[in-house]
Amino acid sequence: MKKVVINKRLVSAEIEHVLGHIELSIETKRKLNSILVQEKVKKHDLILKPGDVCDFWGVVQKGMVQVYHYKNKKLISDFFATEGYGFFDIESFITGKPTEATIEALEPTVYVKMDRAKFLKLCDEEDELNTIYQRVLEFTLILCHNRLDSVLNDSAEDKYENLEKRIPGLASRISAINVASYIGVTQETLCRIKSKQEDFLLF
Repeated sequence: MKKVVINKRLVSAEIEHVLGHIELSIETKRKLNSILVQEKVKKHDLILKPGDVCDFWGVVQKGMVQVYHYKNKKLISDFFATEGYGFFDIESFITGKPTEATIEALEPTVYVKMDRAKFLKLCDEEDELNTIYQRVLEFTLILCHNRLDSVLNDSAEDKYENLEKRIPGLASRISAINVASYIGVTQETLCRIKSKQEDFLLF
């Protein structure tokens, strides 16, 4: 991966946006910017591989990434992050243990990268950054809870609709394989779901 510093002032603004428009002090922004970089990756580049430790938290500024893993050789899509969305593997990030997940760029992507160790060190110095860390974990846990609830209780049609509501237009930017793996159906079933929705829009 090639490090690309584009505009440092955008970094803290992106962090504030993804955490719900938190207003950071100038000094906290300065310290936060000092440990953040922006990186640029090509389509299909792997940002995180199984066996790596996820020692960063990222925020997509342009493009899209997918977080996924394999279960019994079957692709399981865990999460998609587009512009303004954060991404990481929460278990590896917290425990420091190697991950089973893969994070892949599905498009040419520019993202903000926050180093875990440097950030936690700053958290010891700045209460505001402790608040950010708490917000990141809370937000991620809520997403994980909602994802699990959807997997257990929603129909395939509801999962598809929820995916489109969360990130409008996402289904048109990713392959049918990735959409099907996210909602837990075959590609044939996905085609029927999309066909039903298209028929509905005609009336």
